[in-house]
Amino acid sequence: MNWKKPALFSLATVVLLAGVTACSNNKNDAKPEENADSSQGSPSSSQQVSEVKLLGPSNGNKYIKFEERDKYPVWKELDKLFSGAGLQLDYEFVPREQYDTVIKTRMAAGSSLPDIVNISALDNTTVLNLAKQGVLLDLNPLIEKYSNGNIQEMYSKEFAFAKQATTTSDGKMYWFSNLHKKTYQEKDPAPVALTMMLRKDWLDKLSLPAPTTAEEYFQTLKKMKDSDVNGNGQKDEVLVYNPANFASPIAQWFGLGTDITAVDVENQKIVSPWYQEGIKDYFRYLQRLAKEGLLDTSLIGAKDEQIQQKMTENKVASVKSYNMESWLEPTINGGGEYQPLMPLKAVDNITPAAQLEPPFLVWSKYAITKDAKNVEAAIKFFDVVYSRQYADLMLWGIEGQTYKTEANGVKVNMLSGITDEELAKTGKVSGGKLAGDTVFPRVQFANLETELASAPKYKADHELNMLTYKPYFVNMNDVYLAIPDEKELETKTKILTNLNTYSAELATKLALGQKSLDNWDQYISELKKLGLDQLIEIDQQLLDRYNSIK
Repeated sequence: MNWKKPALFSLATVVLLAGVTACSNNKNDAKPEENADSSQGSPSSSQQVSEVKLLGPSNGNKYIKFEERDKYPVWKELDKLFSGAGLQLDYEFVPREQYDTVIKTRMAAGSSLPDIVNISALDNTTVLNLAKQGVLLDLNPLIEKYSNGNIQEMYSKEFAFAKQATTTSDGKMYWFSNLHKKTYQEKDPAPVALTMMLRKDWLDKLSLPAPTTAEEYFQTLKKMKDSDVNGNGQKDEVLVYNPANFASPIAQWFGLGTDITAVDVENQKIVSPWYQEGIKDYFRYLQRLAKEGLLDTSLIGAKDEQIQQKMTENKVASVKSYNMESWLEPTINGGGEYQPLMPLKAVDNITPAAQLEPPFLVWSKYAITKDAKNVEAAIKFFDVVYSRQYADLMLWGIEGQTYKTEANGVKVNMLSGITDEELAKTGKVSGGKLAGDTVFPRVQFANLETELASAPKYKADHELNMLTYKPYFVNMNDVYLAIPDEKELETKTKILTNLNTYSAELATKLALGQKSLDNWDQYISELKKLGLDQLIEIDQQLLDRYNSIK
């Protein structure tokens, strides 16, 4: 889960940028149907139809385009939900690549705003300032007054953690969010792991077992390189790893958190890798990798395209990814397999930690503006969004077309591996593929069984082991932090710019041996001077507040 303050633009700029928006005033003509249910289908003849204006980015899909929505069966079902609630939706879409600039401009101007707007591009500081100015409405009293209960059900019961992540210090709520919950066997939380992936086909070729310690991992990488396992006549088999931050799993082998400040979820404590026991051993280990030429230093800070090119050339022995990934192998010239590694023992007295993506996620922001003509209708829109019918259509689509339900009740995607180009031709897509993250939020009740069914056994086994592995750190620390108040936001923003820059530069130079570990006290002194201790204190307050919100 990347904060920047928006620039203030003149009204002339607003007018100029408005010209690049892709306005789509196609409205859903609600046609009354006899005995229509108020939760689905067209409104009854006595039901008033209310227009809701929505602003958001286009879905950015080259093949599956929202403006062609009428050809997709899933849209017809989604449309029934909204028209059945007496809503007529009026869309304004902006090309995704231009949306960040446009939305910052529109919201800064604060005039002629739609009823509902996707403000995901705005950081919390900007959003709270807009709320303070009265541009965005506090949702809590509106929910209490107008909701049919769906919003409360999702935010208080199904996704109770969402309330914790979206409630301000003064008890207000200014945006709705995408909500995600992944479970295993319908009840157990199912986090997925980010881990170091190692070429399984190269292990098999060299008759090597998967490493179980950091030292074995080092020696395995060395053997792959020394033996020219890719067969191109050069010793160019490398590890792709960025030591500038602590979000790469080798750091967790040494018991380190995943960011300059990280949430220790098990102990409800904020930690910093710079103060943790394994930090010096971690840098010594990276120095060995770099000195031996196993760590590709040319790719530190490289763009995704450069890393992908190295992978395509069949030169990447190991790289960080999701343990259940299925997208790396097809990009390798000649083919290949990546095996996820368990957290590897690196230091005798430190239990290696896993890096997990939380099973419960809250992301993106959808707000109701001061210019909303019909606030009740805007709340009705979100009551539809936070319904089970909508959630199933967005994540799964239509049963029998895009998914099937097994005898045990588990939903299974029927379209795995089919390209977007082919999906567009058939019209068989989920609602999320067609409209997710535009003006339509995602609500996802996912099950791990779906992913396990399509994964190779060695990846599925790894994931099952990760479900109960401890200790662990998460890759999205902000998920567990309450929204800062104005003073906390100001202080964090001031601290983070220089602190993050110094931390990243220092970590990189230590990893490459360009700075000496002998000067450790000097580095810690500088980190303190830049506000590391103050940041830990603020984040601990936010973690405590998050846990206190009910």
